[in-house]
Amino acid sequence: MNKVNSMKSNLILPFLWATAFILTAPVTLAAEAKSEFDALNNIYLPDITEFDSPKRILFIGNSFSFYNNGIHNHLGSLIRSAGDWQAGKNRLRLSTLSGGHIYEHLTDLNYYLSKPDEHWEAMVLQGHSNEPIDAKKKVLFEKATDKAISMIKEKEIKPILFMTWGYKGEPDMAEKLANTYIKIANRHDVPVVPVGLAFAQAEKSLADIELFVPDVLGVNNLDQQNATLKYRKVWKHPSEAGTYLAACVFYASLYKQSPEGLIFHGKLSPQVAAQLQAISWQVTSAFLDIKDKT
Repeated sequence: MNKVNSMKSNLILPFLWATAFILTAPVTLAAEAKSEFDALNNIYLPDITEFDSPKRILFIGNSFSFYNNGIHNHLGSLIRSAGDWQAGKNRLRLSTLSGGHIYEHLTDLNYYLSKPDEHWEAMVLQGHSNEPIDAKKKVLFEKATDKAISMIKEKEIKPILFMTWGYKGEPDMAEKLANTYIKIANRHDVPVVPVGLAFAQAEKSLADIELFVPDVLGVNNLDQQNATLKYRKVWKHPSEAGTYLAACVFYASLYKQSPEGLIFHGKLSPQVAAQLQAISWQVTSAFLDIKDKT
């Protein structure tokens, strides 16, 4: 049985606040056994949980990665605040295209892979917000991601998939995205960073922390003194808290260590940052089955 098919027997149910994943066929738990923090059900188990702590990483994506001064800068600040940054050895860069899809990055990816002097150890692939699950986009997304992973592996660089999040208030979307990214990661024996799962959990259990910002659509009453901005109904781009949470999940995944206690808070209060640090570790340690390493 190949890995994609065998995943059907490795569903994880439920995804809880403070429990390890259950490596069994899907079951329905009694109501009293479910946690109030249960955010997602039916999440596939990742085959690869080792990241090898790469120091030189190129992030490839779109606005989900470049908002709020970039996830690479937030991650770099977390690494520095832990005292783990080594000048001349660590390097994080970001290559993005607004609204970009994976297939649109293939030419740029080929260029970056042709520059051996950069000595990249890992490349992170982050797709368009809905291309992994959109009926008109998902086939091309999988083909392009398969191609990108193969290109990266040919240069003996580790591909890493950035599991993105569902739109605000859409947990079903988060679940579909998670399983698509995990399926592709398992097919290629590459790791996936569970940012989307952390967003889903935080959106449910830390409802007072806004992970999203709205996009401006236009203006109401343009020619009047009481003009107001009009926003798109769908909230999908990350707030400062959202980018910080994503960076914490990357830190926890890459280093298999909790970001709890790190003094870099970005523009957040220490209290909000601490909550996001904690939930990033609880989600990541459960997803990657990390034992007693804080």
